[in-house]
Amino acid sequence: MNIKLAELEHRKGEPLPFQVTLDADELKKRHHEIRGITPVTASGEAVQLGNLYYVKGSMKADVNFVCARCLNPFIDQATVDFSETFALADDPILQDDEDSDILPLEGDEIELDSLLQEDFLLAMPTFPLCEEDCKGLCPTCGVNCNEVACSCKNERVDPRLAGLADFFKDSK
Repeated sequence: MNIKLAELEHRKGEPLPFQVTLDADELKKRHHEIRGITPVTASGEAVQLGNLYYVKGSMKADVNFVCARCLNPFIDQATVDFSETFALADDPILQDDEDSDILPLEGDEIELDSLLQEDFLLAMPTFPLCEEDCKGLCPTCGVNCNEVACSCKNERVDPRLAGLADFFKDSK
C-alpha cells in the first residue's frame, strides 16, 4: 500500500487513517525463527505537519515459534507499534543532521509495505523463548526441565582449572 503525498497535503494536517495486511509468507521467508504466522494486520494514520510526514500505528499477528531453550513450539501474539517520520529528499532538514531518524522520500508516495515489514521483522526475537524463565533441556539426559525435575549432576569444571579443585579438597 502506498500513501500519496498529495492526498496528505489536501487534508491540511488532518490524519489519514489506513489499514493494510502484510504478506505472511514473505515475512516467514525473511525470518528463520518464524515457523508459521497469521496475516499481519497493520492499522494507523499518516499526517503531514509542516514539511514532515508522520506515519504511526500498530501491527498484530499470531506467530509460531520454537523455544530456543526447550524446543517446544509455542504461539506468540505479537503486537508491534511503529512510528516513522519522512521528509522530501531535497529538504534541508535531511542535510543538517546526518544521524536523524527522518527518512528521505523519493517520489510522490510513501511505500508502506516494505517499511512495515522491516519494523515487524526487527521486533521479532532472535532467540524466542516460550517463557522468560524457561529452564530448557538438561544437557546430560535431555529431559525438559520445565516439565520434569532432573536428578543429573551438571557441574562442569573447566579442565584448565581442575587442578584448583584438587587443591581445595586437600585443605578440608
